[in-house]
This record gives sequence, C-alpha cells and structure tokens, in this order.
Amino acid sequence: MFEIDPWLVVAQILNFLIMFFIFKKFVSDSMSDLVLERKKSLEKLLSADFYYDEKIKNAEKQRQEILDKARIESKEYVNQSQEIASIKSQELIQKANSDVMYILDSWKKEVEKERVDMLEEIEESALNLSLELNKKLFGNTCQNSSFVDKQIKK
Repeated sequence: MFEIDPWLVVAQILNFLIMFFIFKKFVSDSMSDLVLERKKSLEKLLSADFYYDEKIKNAEKQRQEILDKARIESKEYVNQSQEIASIKSQELIQKANSDVMYILDSWKKEVEKERVDMLEEIEESALNLSLELNKKLFGNTCQNSSFVDKQIKK
C-alpha cells in the first residue's frame, strides 16, 4: 500500500538537519541573545524600581523629619517672639509709668510752687493790709514792715 522510499526519508532528514543548523546559526543564537538581553534589562528595571522605591521612602522619611523639625522650630520661634513681645510690652508699660510719675511729680512741684506763691501773695497782702490799718490807727510811726513782722512773730 504505502511505499516508503528510503532515499526520500534520508533527504527529508538531511533537509531537516540543514534547516535546523541554519535556524540555529542565524535565528536561534541571536534570539537567545535577545532573550537574555531582555531578561537582563527586566532584572535591571526591577532592581532599579526597588532601588528607587527605597530612595523615595528615604526621601519621604527625610521630608517628614524636616517638616517635623520645621514645626518644632516654628513653635520655638513663636514662643520666643511671644516672650520678646511680653518683655517689650513690660518695658513700654514701665516707661509709660515712669513718664506718668515724672509728669505727676512735675505737676505736684508746679502746684506746690503755685501754693507757695499764693501764700507769699496772701502774706504780702496781709502785711500791706496790716500796714494800712496801723497807719490809720497809729499814724506814720508804726508803718514799717519790721514792726508788723515783730507783731506777727509775737
């Protein structure tokens, strides 16, 4: 029924081997090189992803530390500025108090001076009045101020 030609089978095997060697020489080796290169690239990418993930985590951690430090420093600066403001306000209050005391003292001195001036004026007016009374009562003999001063001291 079926007749198999042995030369045809050998020719087919030789054709297959020639095709296999040609395929291996030109296609298979370059394809395997490409596959290996692609595997290396993928491994590099994976390791780079891992490396950059670590770098990103470290950068995020550093960012958080810097933010925390900045918050602490800003709170310290706010506290310091509040302390300085408190000190300055106390200084201003003390200066205002000293200015008020100075003004009050100067007013007291002025009032005291006015009082002394008024007393002197009253004394002078009383002396003049006394001299006029003495002149009218006793005449010109007791008209000097030494007589009135002696009488006032008595």
